[in-house]
Amino acid sequence: MPKKKILLFSDWFYPGFMAGGPIQSSYNLINHLKDYYDFSVITRDTDYTDSVPYRDVKSDSWNILPNGMRVYYFSEKNLSYPNMSKLINSEEFDIAYLNSMYSPRFTIMPLFMLHKLGKQVILAPRGMLAPTAIAIKSWKKKPFLLWIKNSKMIKNMKFHAASEHEAEHIRAVFGKKVEIRLAPNLPGKMELPVSVEKRKEIGSVNLINVARVSPEKNLDYALESLLNVKGKVKFDIYGPVYDYPYWEKCKEILAKLPANIECEYFGPISKESIPQAMKDVHFLFMPTQGENFGHTILEAMICGCPPIISDMTPWIGLEALKAGFDVPLTEQKRFEEVLNKVIGMDADEFKTWSEGTRAFASGFINNPELMKQSIHIFA
Repeated sequence: MPKKKILLFSDWFYPGFMAGGPIQSSYNLINHLKDYYDFSVITRDTDYTDSVPYRDVKSDSWNILPNGMRVYYFSEKNLSYPNMSKLINSEEFDIAYLNSMYSPRFTIMPLFMLHKLGKQVILAPRGMLAPTAIAIKSWKKKPFLLWIKNSKMIKNMKFHAASEHEAEHIRAVFGKKVEIRLAPNLPGKMELPVSVEKRKEIGSVNLINVARVSPEKNLDYALESLLNVKGKVKFDIYGPVYDYPYWEKCKEILAKLPANIECEYFGPISKESIPQAMKDVHFLFMPTQGENFGHTILEAMICGCPPIISDMTPWIGLEALKAGFDVPLTEQKRFEEVLNKVIGMDADEFKTWSEGTRAFASGFINNPELMKQSIHIFA
């Protein structure tokens, strides 16, 4: 039996990295399932927040990447309704997969064309149906969501939820009758290092945050949580600035940090560079307002860095396993307590937590149910 053909739409794709999770999620999905389905990707030829096309791809044309992926990279000048329609109509495919909830060019525009063709659509909201996400520019999002819910397009649409939590968000918006394929996002193909050795002294800790600088990632909350902690803290911040007024707010808090807190912003970081950035880091500190998966969280665990995160991600119940801390955002004092706790850890105690974190990550990565659930998305 020939493999089903999947046409995947995404604002950003490899070799881009600044959009973070959505790029990794779609790239990993294709990489793991290429023996089961034939994927083709339609995307733009620039990275998130960038205007310069990728150097090693041919714009407005199909490219076969070194790993065998087939990708069409639209230039900005040719990314129009007629050209998108022409491209879609020239392709033979069974299912369209939309890697975003609100993208004007790669979700909304294709939806009209796919509906006319009667194609089955699988939409991955990527966390954008969480109440906290809808609340940002809700005056635009709520009418759009209501329109989708009441349109005929919903009949040919299924949803990919990365967690039961996200499935609940989908049902809350579109009703209990919508069909949802539940499958956690797949990690990148990787092997855990045999061991991770990090020096840790009582009274000091190295923290890292890897996320775009925007309100939903809650960097200001993280910085505020550091204002009153005792001990020496080194806090490295990576990620592109998405919201510049928000970044100015964060810089105001940075200026108020006491002398015992050393904080530095390094800008965007590629996925390949993250392990090196985490080499001497003890904990990931990212009290996000919500993640439908959180690739950075898993990457930190693989690197032996227990995460200090909110309970608004799929990664919960960590403390009992000595694999990290997930704390409600309503309990900022608790974040301060956790920070003081990790500052006070000695080398042996930190090693116990670091190994517990890596054991948790290993159990997740090697769970055979992950592949079964992902294959079922397109079944």
